[in-house]
Amino acid sequence: MPLVILVVLGQTILVYILVDNVVIQRLSGPPPEELKEVQETIAVSDEPESIYRDLGEFLVNPADSVGDQGFRFIKTELTLGVSPSKVKDILKDQNPKLRDAVIAVLSSKKLEELDSPEDREFIKDELRFALNDFLPSGEILHIYIVSFIVQ
Repeated sequence: MPLVILVVLGQTILVYILVDNVVIQRLSGPPPEELKEVQETIAVSDEPESIYRDLGEFLVNPADSVGDQGFRFIKTELTLGVSPSKVKDILKDQNPKLRDAVIAVLSSKKLEELDSPEDREFIKDELRFALNDFLPSGEILHIYIVSFIVQ
């Protein structure tokens, strides 16, 4: 009987040490002195926003283009506000990819998602995020809708 008590007591102490040293430390993360501060530099330019107008016009069928009234389409023209101005050269090289991304986003939308100004602002944000993926440096700050027709 005393041997059983010693074995159980020994196992209890072992479990306590294991849980305290391994499990709790893994759950709580590394000690603060081991954490390294990550510094990310964001290029902020004093240069004013530059306008890129060479995307062209888009004629796209929305996701639910076939309806009671026949085929529907969206006709739009976009202009990009970029910074710094050297980004315009990168955009010229990436123009086919940019157009493809715009067409993909617009053709995925249903007509009801294009009605209100709030929906269009959401689409502009979605387009901005999609197009910024093609830029190794600089940023598309704004997307301006020059024309927008739903027929």
